[in-house]
Amino acid sequence: MEYWLSVRKDLRVSPVVEGLIQGDSPIYVERYFFKSVDRSVKGLGGCGLVIDLDGARVREGETGQWRAEFIPGQSALVPPRCQTHWHYSGPVDFVVIYFPVQAAGVLEGLRRLAQAKCQPITFADPVVTAVARTLSDELNKGLGAEEHFLQLLAATMLQQTYRVLTAPAVRLLGPRHLHFERINRVLKLIRDHLGERLSLEQLASEAGISAPHFRRIFREAMGIPVHRFVLMARIEQARKLLATTQMPISRIADECGFSSQSHLTDSFRSAHAATPSEFRAMHR
Repeated sequence: MEYWLSVRKDLRVSPVVEGLIQGDSPIYVERYFFKSVDRSVKGLGGCGLVIDLDGARVREGETGQWRAEFIPGQSALVPPRCQTHWHYSGPVDFVVIYFPVQAAGVLEGLRRLAQAKCQPITFADPVVTAVARTLSDELNKGLGAEEHFLQLLAATMLQQTYRVLTAPAVRLLGPRHLHFERINRVLKLIRDHLGERLSLEQLASEAGISAPHFRRIFREAMGIPVHRFVLMARIEQARKLLATTQMPISRIADECGFSSQSHLTDSFRSAHAATPSEFRAMHR
């Protein structure tokens, strides 16, 4: 039996929309409208994605020990065999995406991320929410649904989910920011010299201020510490090279400013729940 049928049984309600989307990243999609006080799901046979589209507040976890709280626009990546407990304060509208048990590509990447946490990973992203809604609306057309369009939507939603969960939570630096020119010069220096050693003093000198002052204004402007930003920029560049070139991993480590291949591997695994070689294999 398809494992989503056991979830349906636990929820004690049938979806208003459902359908299988084929392609490079096959998924099964369900959309639910219902009002319920409390439901427990024993665990998914594979990885899954829950997207809250509209309705009342939802909490997940044991009473008094909530693991997550949802409002419309929030989502959760649920690992395989993870029991969940859902508490609804009113009517809800949500989409559930089921991944195949044997996943590949971006689905495998998401599965690794989920299993590394061993509990639902919550996030909020307007693109994921909008695409999930469009996906279910298209499925609702029945025989009139366009399969190629559905596959494009599914791929976009999955890739965006992966990016949101692996990219640094960096703020967008607006031109009206008090230190826009200073920070912009530093960002350009980081982009142009990722393969080199980038010290706090060097970056502060580029900004034309003291190191302690620079550390403070950078975090205020970008939302993360400068050393974290540099590390994530290096990981992001390594990810691009792994996915688009056949460059040896040792050379990628050097090109991106890591002290060694093992340094790249440890940093990459921490961000992506996969080694560089595993990530490359998933994206070929």
